[in-house]
Amino acid sequence: MSTLLAALGRWSYRHPWRVLVSWLLLLGLAGGGVALFAQGTDNTFSIPGTESQAGLEQLSRTFPQVSGTSAQAIVVAPKGDRVDAAPFTDDIHATIDELEKLPGVLAVSDPFSDQIDGLVSEDATAAIIQMQFDGQVTDISAATKADLEQVTDHLQAELPAGSQVALGGDLFATTLPALSLIEAVGLVIALLVLIVTFRSFLVAGMPLLTALLGVGLSMALIFVSTAFSTISSTTPLLALMLGLAVGIDYALFIISRHQDQVRGGWMPRSPRRARPAPPARPSCSPASRC
Repeated sequence: MSTLLAALGRWSYRHPWRVLVSWLLLLGLAGGGVALFAQGTDNTFSIPGTESQAGLEQLSRTFPQVSGTSAQAIVVAPKGDRVDAAPFTDDIHATIDELEKLPGVLAVSDPFSDQIDGLVSEDATAAIIQMQFDGQVTDISAATKADLEQVTDHLQAELPAGSQVALGGDLFATTLPALSLIEAVGLVIALLVLIVTFRSFLVAGMPLLTALLGVGLSMALIFVSTAFSTISSTTPLLALMLGLAVGIDYALFIISRHQDQVRGGWMPRSPRRARPAPPARPSCSPASRC
């Protein structure tokens, strides 16, 4: 394997433009495949064989109406008012009617119902509206969340001045990992550290450039794979983190080895450098008898 890798390295060194164009073509083809075949990642999570997963499956079979995710909206009255009196009761009941019409909502608990206890504070200054949804957190669409926030904002506007309405619960407690500007900031910091270490922008930029090319190609292939299999939404982020780490590290190993060889007296030959011409033979005249 080392012999093959050494031969590949020599060939790449002698044909740099071919290698660069080939990488760019592969990246372009993979990007086109993403545009044509990508189906999106899957946000559902399950760990078969664990006790928690078995409990969720049992709950789904026995009480499917409470096996999904939940959310709460808390209503706080201003000082001197009570939530169990008008206009709070009327506005909360109207809001419950709107919430029951949202897609994915299985049930909404009325805090003033005689069959439910504990949803109104003892001093009647706050009340909780509980909502049960069909499916787990990852099954609830962003449109449903937006509609839920719009309904609660409307309730806030209808209540007397000084009232507060806030959303919470499992639906808003889980945040899925996603790519952000933090990764770009990390790349900039890595570039600055490499520039300080090697005192060369070219040497510092080469590891990042090669790592980005490899990561870009691998992530594109991951999204293309969504057309044929289920890919978790955390996979692209993990591929980015591992690809940058491994790509930069191995590039630094190569650069460090090259610097050691140069310090030892080895001089690299340019791939475009012409072979030196053989020494000219001395010319002889008949009189010189050479």
